[in-house]
Amino acid sequence: MPPTLNPSKARPGAGGAGARLVRLMQAVAEAEGDAPLKALAGRLKLPASTVHRLLQILIDADLLERAPNDAYRPGREFFRLSSLMLRKFDYVQRARPTLEDLWKRWQETCSFCLYKPGNKTALVVDTVRTPHPLQFVLEPLSEIPLVWGSLGRSILAFLPADEIDAALAKAEIGPLSGRPAPSRVKMREELQRIRQRRCAVYEDRAQLNLAGVAAPVFGPDRRVLGSLGVTMPASRFKPADQERLTSSVIESAAQLSDVFGFPGT
Repeated sequence: MPPTLNPSKARPGAGGAGARLVRLMQAVAEAEGDAPLKALAGRLKLPASTVHRLLQILIDADLLERAPNDAYRPGREFFRLSSLMLRKFDYVQRARPTLEDLWKRWQETCSFCLYKPGNKTALVVDTVRTPHPLQFVLEPLSEIPLVWGSLGRSILAFLPADEIDAALAKAEIGPLSGRPAPSRVKMREELQRIRQRRCAVYEDRAQLNLAGVAAPVFGPDRRVLGSLGVTMPASRFKPADQERLTSSVIESAAQLSDVFGFPGT
């Protein structure tokens, strides 16, 4: 499951303005009913004037709103973000059985990602690690670019044309390799191959010792929702296993699409 905030890292008196804002949001969220300014200042062990300035920052962002009697409560943006996060947690819970089943078959790191249309990236929302000491793990809540690796490319290949163009336009150097992004011509050729075989296969044996296979996961609106894949050191990515692994990943992604209500063809 995605990690939760460690209260010991948000203790009163710790950190600067950012940490104070986090503690203030915690205090308002945990209050029973509206949270009076005086009570918030006491809990954070800060002057009321300081807390008032912090509250104004959160009010301007629509994360908090004023309530009667000099008190405060969560705002509309707070509830919108909470709803989005709860939806992601629901995706994680529903995807877990499929993710674990894929892991049992291959004993390699298996990850589930969700597509983030706003910045054209993929968010890793759940990972089951390989038991092997040599491993490459994408931690939950990591963001990955769409032009690099199998998890990102398996999403990119199935996006509408305008979103593919936007993702390619912002393509940067490889986050791990430091290499420049492939040309648009080469990327479009690769995306066509991914669509034809219904999965992305990525290998970097020379520099990163990294390999992965991923397939797209679709939602009820027939749009790509994210991706499901297996990542491993390239030294364990045997050519003899590639066909079985790709079939297994495609099958698991199709099962997950069905779980999420994809109507199929």
